[in-house]
Amino acid sequence: MHLTDLEAPSWLSLLQKCAKKIEHGDELIDQLFPDNKPVMPLEECASIIQVRMQSAGKCLHTEIAKIIRKLKLGKSSEKVKKFVEEFSDLKFITTNYDDLIEKGLLEDKESTSYSIGYPVNRQPKGVQVYHVHGSVKHPKKMVVTADDYFRFINRPDYFSKKIQTLIEENTTIIIGYSLGDINFRAILNNQRSNRIHDINRQNLFFLSRSEVDQNVKDYYDRSYGLRVIDNTEIDVFISNIINKHRYIKDRVAKSRNLLMPVLEGKKKFTDDYLKKSDSFFEIVATLSSNGILISHPDVVKFLKDVLKRKDNFTSENGAWNQYVHLANWLIHLGSIMDIKDTSLEEVYLSAVRTSFGNMSKKQIFGRSWDAFTAWKKGWYSLTYDNRQMIIEFLKDNHISDDGEEVISQ
Repeated sequence: MHLTDLEAPSWLSLLQKCAKKIEHGDELIDQLFPDNKPVMPLEECASIIQVRMQSAGKCLHTEIAKIIRKLKLGKSSEKVKKFVEEFSDLKFITTNYDDLIEKGLLEDKESTSYSIGYPVNRQPKGVQVYHVHGSVKHPKKMVVTADDYFRFINRPDYFSKKIQTLIEENTTIIIGYSLGDINFRAILNNQRSNRIHDINRQNLFFLSRSEVDQNVKDYYDRSYGLRVIDNTEIDVFISNIINKHRYIKDRVAKSRNLLMPVLEGKKKFTDDYLKKSDSFFEIVATLSSNGILISHPDVVKFLKDVLKRKDNFTSENGAWNQYVHLANWLIHLGSIMDIKDTSLEEVYLSAVRTSFGNMSKKQIFGRSWDAFTAWKKGWYSLTYDNRQMIIEFLKDNHISDDGEEVISQ
């Protein structure tokens, strides 16, 4: 929809367009979509339309392909195009049938398409595009009707395994997708279960242009390990990624060389480095991108030391910035992994107690209102389980009115 300036049909309007191509099609549309609302799941509506089209000597899959092939990129695609040009090693997973990515966004760039039901290319070139539900290149293989979906779900499928591998190995952002596909939800849930006590929310995001209710965010978090970015337009998100990448790209390569000797016990981070605001974010990102388990005993020992040292920095003279640094570090760690029942739980909660004790809503000497603002704003960034853990922990400890305001919002 975004790439075509809203010219692309919705799934419902696509079926309506196809139904109009047969005799008494308008009557069928009124029966299946009264007041523009389907009387049954859309794939079942598609099955009914397919039967009527076959009786008229037409093929639903072919007619859908004819409509989809006419789609062209609109002006709204320019920002996405720029993004694709800047990041040449992108991979696309799509349930859409169109070839706008290959023929539009990539233009003259090399690409390799994978489509359900057809042989896998053994010598891929350029950007890889995975059409999970088929492509207009092969209309008969497209997943359209209820029967198509049943066959797709119930057979051993290369795409399910491949998609799970791609998500495990890459940072994945889900855009323009409602998580309505049960097969895809199963893949996400399986990945979530495999990484239950590790950095399982560092690489999987769900982008929504509108606001998402907190209950829904918690559901996505607990069921799929998805971090939701809401109230964000696609172009705004892409612009932010481009700008952030330019800022950090030169630091990424250095971070591994900095971290590995420390993990191996050969070196130790200096106080000056750990007193910087960004140091913890660099450390955690490096662990994740290099496939290092945060649950490994050596990593746990290392992170405990880092958090304890940061905690101690808040008791030094002139530690004003350290208060808000510690708050932001705890919020970030609590947003990307479930900490309860791990070796990090004790030191994490101790640091939370310190942070809550050093913050204030009012500008009181010796208390950080910036730390309060960070916790107030970032509270719902924490996973549901981590929020509950902190609430239970603080019940048994003295908590200020300001802390109560944070956890009860």
